[in-house]
Amino acid sequence: MYKQRNMRKSTRSAVWSNTAATIELQDPFEAKLKKKMTIKGNVRDLGAEGMFLVSGEMIPLEARADILIDFDTSNPGKILLRAAGKIVRMNADGVGIRFTRINLAELQRCISMRMNSS
Repeated sequence: MYKQRNMRKSTRSAVWSNTAATIELQDPFEAKLKKKMTIKGNVRDLGAEGMFLVSGEMIPLEARADILIDFDTSNPGKILLRAAGKIVRMNADGVGIRFTRINLAELQRCISMRMNSS
């Protein structure tokens, strides 16, 4: 029996059910026109190096994305974090994104704010 290894260097943790993200990336079908596509979904797990976005959209592997994470959709715009990433995994549930740019101090601040708002 083959057992899949966890290749991550850091852990990811489940987040609050009302944590969502919007990603914007180059539309692969409109690359010549430099059109962007915007995809929204719920964040299932999050860590210092990446996240998993639950979405039914087909997103090409290796695509680079600008990311906006909303840690509390019941208070939209209150606890937001911007990052950038690369799509590294896709399955029927959504996509795995590895961060290429994230402010870890801001990530920690957002998590603390969310914990204190519960």
